[in-house]
Amino acid sequence: MKIQIENYENMTPEEKIAAWEAYEPDYSGYVRKDVFDKTASDLAAAKKTIREKMTEDEAKAQQTAEEIELLRARVEELDREKKIGTYANAYLGMGYAEDLARSTAEALANGDTETVFANQKKHTEAREKALRAELLKSTPAPANGNPAPTVTKETLSRMTLAQRQEFALANREAYENIYKKE
Repeated sequence: MKIQIENYENMTPEEKIAAWEAYEPDYSGYVRKDVFDKTASDLAAAKKTIREKMTEDEAKAQQTAEEIELLRARVEELDREKKIGTYANAYLGMGYAEDLARSTAEALANGDTETVFANQKKHTEAREKALRAELLKSTPAPANGNPAPTVTKETLSRMTLAQRQEFALANREAYENIYKKE
């Protein structure tokens, strides 16, 4: 309840005190505490009386309803876990790391698309990093800086058989190109 006294800001301290002493709040729409307390205790007594009057069948029916509600909640929980497991397996099949797959599956089950996209970005970056590492492993080492010697068919004919074989093994493309020109 917000209290407003007109022109309060411009009053002197004595006028403010007098205004507060004369102020009577409007309590319409509110319930007095003693009335509320009596109503609450009457309601509690009525509930207790109803419970006492409940027959055994009604008590069993209520207990059954509570058990059904617990079972329903458990089934929903198990469905959610199954859904998360299914999603996690799908993400693992796509190459996600195990913890990232689980996190993404939970986010998807919860409808948290922001986390799903963030995890997808992490997965993509990890895959790119792994691909680059694999490409670096499979890339042949560069030559030692000395270009392959320019060899012609004449130069090859002057070499010994062992020298020609060594050249052919070290410079396979150049060797094949020399004999393709024929």
